[in-house]
Amino acid sequence: MADSEQDFGDRGDNDNLKTDKLFILKKWNAVAMWSWDVECDTCAICRVQVMDYEWAVRLNRFSLNVICLWPVEEQNMRKQSWTKLHIMTCFMLITFVCTIPCLCALKQCNNLMEVTDNLAYSIPLIITTIKFIVVSSKKKVLSLIVNMIAKDWAKLKTDHEKDIMIHRARIARIINIFGYILICILIWLLMILPRFGITIRYVTNETDAKKLFPLPSYYIFDVSETPYFEIMYALQSISLLIAAFCYAGVDNFFGILILHICGQLTNLRFQLANIKESEASNFILIAIVKDHIRLIRAANVIENTSTLLFLILLLNFGMCACVYGLLIITMYIEEEQFSLFRIIYLICNFTNTFLQTFLYFMAGQMLVTQSEEVHNAAYECEWVSLKYTKAKSLIIIMARSKKPLYLTAGKLFPVTMLTFCNILKISLSYISFLLTIL
Repeated sequence: MADSEQDFGDRGDNDNLKTDKLFILKKWNAVAMWSWDVECDTCAICRVQVMDYEWAVRLNRFSLNVICLWPVEEQNMRKQSWTKLHIMTCFMLITFVCTIPCLCALKQCNNLMEVTDNLAYSIPLIITTIKFIVVSSKKKVLSLIVNMIAKDWAKLKTDHEKDIMIHRARIARIINIFGYILICILIWLLMILPRFGITIRYVTNETDAKKLFPLPSYYIFDVSETPYFEIMYALQSISLLIAAFCYAGVDNFFGILILHICGQLTNLRFQLANIKESEASNFILIAIVKDHIRLIRAANVIENTSTLLFLILLLNFGMCACVYGLLIITMYIEEEQFSLFRIIYLICNFTNTFLQTFLYFMAGQMLVTQSEEVHNAAYECEWVSLKYTKAKSLIIIMARSKKPLYLTAGKLFPVTMLTFCNILKISLSYISFLLTIL
């Protein structure tokens, strides 16, 4: 096992020249069971590892840092107080400027179409408020998972393991980028167009389009006069930006966590499937068992933290599919209410909701599949060639992986693609039912 140790060469006495020295790194390959010598610069290795991690989380971290929801352990007491104040301010803006006034506007609705149009705004705002509460209250627990991800990216790994991690991170990143593009379009439609007298809401002939807020709202005081209208319009616009960061950022954050665990399970399966008898096999098996237990605990933390959130998102997707589908179809039926900007808004909103929900359920399905593959790899590896004292470690993996890892929505429904397809099918059937009522 001597070859598995790190052998650093002469690096000189001058600390200022440390970054210019080369060293020989001898690392035992846990997959192919051979060792190699790598000549590299220490700072170059660290720089590449940090760049990979930054590439994976940068976009999502930026969106959550804006509203102070990115899970990180604050050491400075003054910074902790500032973060809590920032979180409270964002929560009050989302709740009291957007969500509650939008719900209060329901009492001004006179028909089913006006109610349906209001729900297209109020439901996502309610979900956003719940997301904000869940993540802000679980930041300390979630920071442990974030630290684990950073350590996994910082570890030395083979090219195959790195490719697996990058592939999983790229899935979440692509959906993240596409979701933010849709969010930008939606914000532009909600905030900019009403100032030019163009509305994307369901309006009647009595409605003054130039006095409409970005959201359907009802306030206990008159806000139609200057300067109250301009002040509330600006507050709603700021609150919408905060809500957009929360709505998309939280979903992408959990998607990154789950997909990272899936990638680590894939690497674990590959290591297990290629294990062979050697002097280092016992140490390798111990490391595999520890990594497997660590990933199981991480999945359980995500399950306990977000199971209620998954249930709410499942219901949100079903309701939004009904509401947006009904509004789009009725716009084609009632030609006088047809608006190109309104069609674009509804399609973008539904697409964004679909993508965020799809990310959850796709990642949940991958988690189930990869955990089952680890179980199969434990049986299919060359355990016969191992000594019985070493093969006993496989029993722990077999026992732990017998029950596949899976996430649930409120401890009721598994977060898998089958559940996602069933909800989509039920939503489409409800749309046809609502059309018969109109």
